[in-house]
Amino acid sequence: MNGLGRLFLSIFFVLAALLPALAWGQGQPQIIVKDLAVEGNRRVQEAVILGRVQTKVGSSFLPARLSDDIRAIFALGYFDDVQLKVDDFEGGVKLTFVVVERPFIRDVEFLGNKSIDTKTLQEKIDLKLGTVYNPVDVQKALEKLKDHYEEEGYYEVQLAPETEKLADGDVKIVFKIAEGRRLTIDRIVIEGNQGLSAKQVKAAMQTQERYYFIIRGVAHRQRLEQDADLIVQLYNDHGYIQARVESTDVQVDRARARVTIKIVVVEGPQFFVGSVDVTGANVLPMEEIRRQIRLKPGDEFSRARVRQTVEGIVRLYGVIGRASAEVAPLIAQDTVARKINLTLEISEGPEVFVERINISGNVRSQEKILRREVPMAEGDLFTSQKLDRARQRLVNLGYFDTVRATTAPGSAKDKIVVNIEVTEKPTGLFSLGGGFSSVDGLIGTIDLSQRNFLGRGWEVFLRIRAGENVQQGTVGFTEPWLFDRPLSAGFDLFNNRRVFTEYTAESLGGDIRFSHPFLDFSRWYLTYRLTRDEISDVRDDASEVLQEEEGSSITSLVQGALSRDTRDNVFAPTKGSQASLIADVAGLGGDNKYMKVIGNVSYFQPVIWGTVLAGRIEGGYGFGFGDEELPLFERFYLGGPNSVRSRKFRQISPVDSSGTRIGGTSEALLNIEYIIPLFFGVRFAMFFDAGNVYGFGQDFDLTNTREAAGAGLRWQSPFGPIRVDYGYNLDRKSGESAGQFHFSVGAPF
Repeated sequence: MNGLGRLFLSIFFVLAALLPALAWGQGQPQIIVKDLAVEGNRRVQEAVILGRVQTKVGSSFLPARLSDDIRAIFALGYFDDVQLKVDDFEGGVKLTFVVVERPFIRDVEFLGNKSIDTKTLQEKIDLKLGTVYNPVDVQKALEKLKDHYEEEGYYEVQLAPETEKLADGDVKIVFKIAEGRRLTIDRIVIEGNQGLSAKQVKAAMQTQERYYFIIRGVAHRQRLEQDADLIVQLYNDHGYIQARVESTDVQVDRARARVTIKIVVVEGPQFFVGSVDVTGANVLPMEEIRRQIRLKPGDEFSRARVRQTVEGIVRLYGVIGRASAEVAPLIAQDTVARKINLTLEISEGPEVFVERINISGNVRSQEKILRREVPMAEGDLFTSQKLDRARQRLVNLGYFDTVRATTAPGSAKDKIVVNIEVTEKPTGLFSLGGGFSSVDGLIGTIDLSQRNFLGRGWEVFLRIRAGENVQQGTVGFTEPWLFDRPLSAGFDLFNNRRVFTEYTAESLGGDIRFSHPFLDFSRWYLTYRLTRDEISDVRDDASEVLQEEEGSSITSLVQGALSRDTRDNVFAPTKGSQASLIADVAGLGGDNKYMKVIGNVSYFQPVIWGTVLAGRIEGGYGFGFGDEELPLFERFYLGGPNSVRSRKFRQISPVDSSGTRIGGTSEALLNIEYIIPLFFGVRFAMFFDAGNVYGFGQDFDLTNTREAAGAGLRWQSPFGPIRVDYGYNLDRKSGESAGQFHFSVGAPF
């Protein structure tokens, strides 16, 4: 008998027992309740139970009220049975509620699960330890587990719940699982489509018959529900505004362990754009607004293009400080003519000013180092461009894993609240170990750096590299906001030694540097560097010109640079550009007197599905003053992971009479990459490189270049971008290798 049946039976016996008393009590004094008690409760306190009953000590004995009291105790959900005992007591009656508690769930166990871990299964059910056991809840949990297995493609799963009673009366729930095979997709069948092909419909779905043309897809129920929405969106974007997905059916072929997904669509008529009108525009010229409209009369009607149009117009108003502008697309449907007449009703609103800037999530970083990167303050005119720029600048600091820049309505129509939410990431690094690169081979490393020292934005670092061909030691400090102004200042001290095939170069010195932004995305740089440079171990068979470079000299150099950077992320850009012009002038004291200029432009353009087309053009030229040549350690070389990737580091260079590479006085370089995102932060890249070095007998000729094509992988690791590339030598010459592998850290450009 279930709980409800026991409840009514208890009430029946109570009433039957009390009928004689009721009959006797007519015309007699009322019976008084002298005491209340509870029996059978182990966990639920007596006060909790009696707190739910209306009958109180000293009140009249009313059978109708007792029926309500029994129902109220049942409603607590803790009991399988509630009965009432009535005893004579001190001239009245004593009422005792006799309860039978439901067991509590002491443990939940899963047996037989292999493909889906226990933690995931526990998260899918609502059975909690210490709660009251209810068979209905167990059945609901069973259904949720089955749904999850089917979502993961296990349509043969068998689940059986068992209840084990423990010595103290509590229970343990055990789900026995036979997962069966994971059924993959044989094919997806689209029915009812006429205006759009089955290929178009399948392409819009997340569920696919094949991934990467090889791996069979798996039918996930939740994903199929999302696919139904995607199919409707696809039809809506082709003018079928009445389209719907009639049914989605998964047909299981257990013999072949395959499923066939059958999707039935109802298209309805196709609608086209009739007219497009704009109302309410007074501040902006109509021509500017119409340039944002993505639909014209005669086009297939598309809800996506309507959204893009609305977003474009709102963005346009945001640029001039009217962030409260609203655009309402009004659609008038002409069913007979199958046309949609669109009216864009604009409410321009007032100019909006920043009421408050809220910053949250910064635990280590001082708030002021975030605020100074936000190009607006309380009381300023708000524009969407400033908000986008604030997010971009905070991301490029490199201090945060995530940066969210959002807005909320202010206290008035012309006020807005800016919310900056960040998630900090570790900015310090200490490593002691070894590494490998295709340029330097095996090296030992010591890295100690902090890019946000004391949460003040200071950057301090100590780097030591030691290997067979390279020894480097550098210590540096940078204050990005000197005197609380956007003037970056810093210094470096270094001692570097590199062994090349032709000679050994050493450089000991330091620099002092400053930089300051101007305009929105531009910055100037000024650096003074003083070094003692030494060339030694020149090959015996080197030319006389190269042997004359042997020895030490002092270089006193001033470097000036201009840059403009609109990249969305300096570590892994997907859009924007970066351009720079660098000029070195040596001769203010010291032994070396020369000038060297390098200019480059990089561009990143998103294409489709997260892919990016990137390119770089670079050129450089240097010359010595008077009778002096450009010093050997300042000459141009190409080849390596950041230039022409079919050749080793510095292999592209003019040579002297002995065949020794002596560097050039000018260079030209082109890099093109197409980057495809894969998984877990890994990206695949295809590239083409072309370039050459000229001077010292090599005439400048842009038709005379070395070319490479190849592919590689990029991984955005916690330590920075790591790259593996293979470049194939497209213009291989006698004695040259077919190509070259490169392993390196950092972006190629």
